[in-house]
Amino acid sequence: MRKVIVMTAILALTACGQESNDKIQRAKAASEATAVQAPVARWALEITEGQRATITDTTGRLLDNGFTPYIYEREGVKHFLVGPFATEAQAHEAQEKMKLKPKLDGIETDVIELPAAN
Repeated sequence: MRKVIVMTAILALTACGQESNDKIQRAKAASEATAVQAPVARWALEITEGQRATITDTTGRLLDNGFTPYIYEREGVKHFLVGPFATEAQAHEAQEKMKLKPKLDGIETDVIELPAAN
């Protein structure tokens, strides 16, 4: 009786392993067949506030209000940006939200298009 139970368990485990292996193979085949391109973030807000505040002060104010700034270097020039955003409309929407925050008063921004990734 014990041998029958062990044999049944081995057969069941073997069948389960084969079934899950088949599922894995089908999933791999499906993922290879359908290539989806992720949206490219091409827009950002450039902080154009003058020299009145330091970058650390401005960064703190932005972070406290839900905006994540970063430094982007292009052709040796550093740019202080918020974003990136997938569309120009999203960048303008973020710009408007920034204008409505009293603690961000005085921070001026321009919507810019980022260069395409090479």
